[in-house]
Amino acid sequence: MPSLNLKPSHKAVKDYYDALSNLADLGASHEGAVSPAFAALLQYCAHQSGWTLIREHRIKRNSHSVRVDGALVDSFNLVHGVWEAKDSSDDL
Repeated sequence: MPSLNLKPSHKAVKDYYDALSNLADLGASHEGAVSPAFAALLQYCAHQSGWTLIREHRIKRNSHSVRVDGALVDSFNLVHGVWEAKDSSDDL
């Protein structure tokens, strides 16, 4: 598996931090506000491995299913990772 090529100077990283800054200026720091910016960064990273980020992905487990904020899948629809957005006010 190739290693991730991601540096603070990459456009995707700068765009992510710019989006967070703009949202903070508007007083929006909750997960619903910041998740699109993170999704864009995650998709950029996934592309390097030939994966795709599928937002709101449903995963079936036996008789029930769960919906995650995102899943990284390959061309065979195999899941390589999941993303569940959280913010600093979430009680984990």
